[in-house]
This record gives sequence, structure tokens and C-alpha cells, in this order.
Amino acid sequence: MKELNIGIIGAGYIGREHARSLRLVANQFGGRVKLLGISDRNLETAQRVADEYSISFATTNNEEVINHPEINVIFSCVPTKFHIDVVEQATTQGKAIFLEKPFATSVKQAREIHKLLTQSSAAHQVGFVLRYAPTYTALKKILKQQEQVSPLRHVSLRDDQNFPISGMHHFTSWRSDAEQAGAGVLIEHGIHDVDLFEHLFGKVKRVSATQRNFHEYKGIEDFIEIRMEFESGVTASMLHIWHEIPAHTSVRSFEIFYNKSMVTLQDYAMHHISVRDQEADKTYTRNDLFSMLEDDPMYKDIAHREDLLFVSDYYAIQDYWFLRNLLEGDKPSPTIDDGLRAFEIAHACYDSARNDGAWVDV
Repeated sequence: MKELNIGIIGAGYIGREHARSLRLVANQFGGRVKLLGISDRNLETAQRVADEYSISFATTNNEEVINHPEINVIFSCVPTKFHIDVVEQATTQGKAIFLEKPFATSVKQAREIHKLLTQSSAAHQVGFVLRYAPTYTALKKILKQQEQVSPLRHVSLRDDQNFPISGMHHFTSWRSDAEQAGAGVLIEHGIHDVDLFEHLFGKVKRVSATQRNFHEYKGIEDFIEIRMEFESGVTASMLHIWHEIPAHTSVRSFEIFYNKSMVTLQDYAMHHISVRDQEADKTYTRNDLFSMLEDDPMYKDIAHREDLLFVSDYYAIQDYWFLRNLLEGDKPSPTIDDGLRAFEIAHACYDSARNDGAWVDV
């Protein structure tokens, strides 16, 4: 593609985040990237985002953006239920699609979206943003080093978050509605971790899960505990929690056990990785991570920008690579194949939870 004219569908939290990220990285491409339109059912919200991020027009009509003759890239940032409508319309016109997660309310709908994208010639990417987070790229390098010393045994993760229906970032309540969201904390937030686990540790073989509903929104689990076995024989445990703790917004806490070392990452801002082994207790700070990755092919072209907080601004890094791959004719990643895989693992966890934690093959 010679130039990218972008339309954003949805001006909620994630739509605003993409508008910000796209405006931040657009100047990397010499005027070849423009933000032309944004739609939202609330015109005031759409116009506010348009004004803040220099988007040419705002509307309440999604089709006005999708059908716009100059727009050739669509960012689908709508509530889960409506992604399929955006994908169907955009693929019909051959427009490139950035598809936020979660992208379906059921396995059936996920497979329909997979079919639409794989049978279309339209380029696409699924929003598993943690694959672009510098800290996890650094973590993958550190894990590879540890594997040379002793075998990986077990991975433990606690991922907690304020229930995303109110507060500083989330101003709408649709994530408490199973008809719109499909399910709760695992599919909405933990789906990132499901994808990341396979990205870091290999293919999952089977899962077992238990879930709870403390907030009593029907069909919306706010607690799920998962056991995993990988094809390699490594085991893992995941705990995902939505809570109401004003003084504690959210944390991803990793403990990764090798036979002779332990690696931990215990900060949602993802600034610190610690390695404990027979020789030392080493902590990698933000500066260490920068030094480790500033020449990495994924980051070297943007690592030294003063207006981009390198370790934390992984949405901007993700969007930069989506745009760059489109302009250079390379295949964006992760794809809908990756998206469907993570979706099916998550729903295998739901199947297990409905059957008292029975193991389910994936």
C-alpha cells in the first residue's frame, strides 16, 4: 500500500488509545499515514477524540467510515458483539483491518470471523499487544538464557484488574453484559495472557479451570483459576481476577521456575524483571531493558524517540508495526489464526469450569 488512510470504529477506551498511538507514530512515515474518520454511537465522544487527535471527521454512522472511498484501513474497536459486523463490511471492500480483542462472543462467531479474514485478500492483525511490549521481548531473551542452564519446570501468573466498567479509563458498562461481551475476565483481559503463554512457552496441550462470579453479572466471570499443561511437559497456573480496590489498579505477577533459577516480573508497568539463581539476584530496570533492546530489529527505529515512553508505550509500538507492514507489503502479525487459537484455549477453560474442572484437550 502506498499510503494509509485510517478509519476508527469505536471511540471508547481502546479506540482513544489507538487514536493516540496512531497520531504518535504517523510521523514516522513521511506523510503516508492519515487519520480520516472515527465513528461512535455517541457523537460527542467521537468528536472529542477527533478533535484531540486531529482526525478529519467524526460520525455516529459506522458505514460512513467503512464505506468512505479514501479510507483503506479500519481499526475495529467496538464492543465484542459487533466486531463481526465491522469485519464483514470491511472485508467485502478489501480494506485492511486491525481487529481488537476479544473479537467474538462465541466459538462459532470466532470461526466465522476467521473464515471472513482468511478467505479475504485484506491484510489484518489481531490486537495481542503484549507481543510488542519491550518487557516481554526482554523476558523471552532472558528465558532463553535460563534454558541453557536448566530445564523450565513451572510458570505461575496472577493477573488482576479493576472491573472495567467504570473509573479513570472505562466509562461504559457493556463488559458486564454477557450479550455484548460474551464472557468475563478471561476472554476480555486474560486472553492476552493465553496468547502470551504460547508465545513464550510453546503449545498448550490441555487445561483445567474453576471460575466464580462475585459481582453477580450473569455470564460474566470475575475470577478464574486455570491449570495448564504444555506439550513440552511444563506446567502452568493462571489466576485472573476483577476486583474493586481503589488503591490497587492492576498487576501482572509472573513467577517462572527453572530447576536452578527463578525469574519474576511483578509490575503492571512492566519495568522490572528479576532473576535469582545460584550466582546472583539480578534485577533488570527500565534502563537495563532499554540497553538490551535499543538495537533489536523490533524497536531500533523508534527506541530513541523522546516522545515515546519506550518500555511502557507498547500500543504505539504495535500500531507502528501494523502500519509499517502494510506500507512495506509484509504480513502483519499476530493473525486471526493466532486469535482463534487463543480464543479456543480460553473457551476450553470455560468448558472445563462448567464440568467441575475436568481436563480439556486443546
